Amino acid sequence: MRRGPVRPYVITGGRSRASRNVLEFESLVRTVPGAAVDRTALNREQQAILGLCRELLSIAEVAAHLGLPISVLKVLVGDLLDLGAVQVLPPVRQAEQVPLALLEEVLVGLRQLR
Repeated sequence: MRRGPVRPYVITGGRSRASRNVLEFESLVRTVPGAAVDRTALNREQQAILGLCRELLSIAEVAAHLGLPISVLKVLVGDLLDLGAVQVLPPVRQAEQVPLALLEEVLVGLRQLR
């Protein structure tokens, strides 16, 4: 019997979409410490996600670490979110990180260079 790589649809139980559509590839994932989750009921990939996400990581980063497509990660993370095993935070947009006053000061400085 030939054993090869597991197909992504097998890992997700045949599903191609997460139970929640709020997951973007840049969404941030963190394991919930002390969550009452039976790890023996999780597949190998979900257990790996919980291990990796002790530190805050994006779905894209987790996918890269595990070598899985982002679509597969969205399904697996959605399942873990439904179980209460992970917390998903919306991505921080670049524009939200920079105070408007700083941007205005930069603009004034650029105009003075003319």
